[in-house]
Amino acid sequence: MRYSKLTASRSKPRRDAAWGFTLIELLVVIAIIAILAGMLLPALSKAKSKAQGIKCMSNTKELTLAWIMYSNDYNDSLVPNHISDTNAWILNNVATSLYGATNQLDIMNGLLWKYNTGLGIYQCPGDQYAIISGTKRPLQKNRSYSMNGRLNSDVNWVQGAAYPDFRKQTDIHDPSPSQCLVFLDENPYTIDDGYFAIPVGTNPGDWQNSPATFHNKAGSLSFADGHSEIWKWFEPTTATIKSLDYKSPKGVNDRDWVRLAYAILQIPGKPY
Repeated sequence: MRYSKLTASRSKPRRDAAWGFTLIELLVVIAIIAILAGMLLPALSKAKSKAQGIKCMSNTKELTLAWIMYSNDYNDSLVPNHISDTNAWILNNVATSLYGATNQLDIMNGLLWKYNTGLGIYQCPGDQYAIISGTKRPLQKNRSYSMNGRLNSDVNWVQGAAYPDFRKQTDIHDPSPSQCLVFLDENPYTIDDGYFAIPVGTNPGDWQNSPATFHNKAGSLSFADGHSEIWKWFEPTTATIKSLDYKSPKGVNDRDWVRLAYAILQIPGKPY
């Protein structure tokens, strides 16, 4: 076989050849990456929100176990749930001042602290609502959860004479312990004192306090038998409330209001 210089030169790979993408190929790759990102990011966001919801549900369960242990230690009496008492499950009002909103001692001096000394269980992982201090530095409130205002509070006027407060565990029978709300994730625009209340004798949907919607338009709630749940809210308005004492349009049957009213007061109506 004859071996020529020409044959040898053709058999060797060319090292000076220019390899790379054309502009069109590069644009196609970028477009594919953008499409994949558009498909994956919503799924990742929902997965993150679901994980936060599970942690939030764990927090409300831990708080409720502390609430039950307090009753066991105090002859069945429920922990006080007062506005600004020095002898309550939580102290002061997170909406009154910057100090009250960020002071961790208000939690540590609360009556439930000795039963679980974790600050993290008072803060929902999905609650990214920040308040602005005088120096414009964003600060997060020290608490995301409130307690059912019917549980040994000092403000009976909220529920009215027809719905007296529960003072002991054995008082809780209507609604039953498995249906009686204890803690819930509260709307950051309405959270203030330690208790959660909705007015009675008004239009269903007239909120005083309202629930949070941090977890894909859902929130965490715990009940007097010790279990916790995630409730998906029905009404689109629930996620838009940004002030205390929100009033729904007259004649509108707010299913979220009815559901919580049943869990707090067992007001007649479908609990959904």
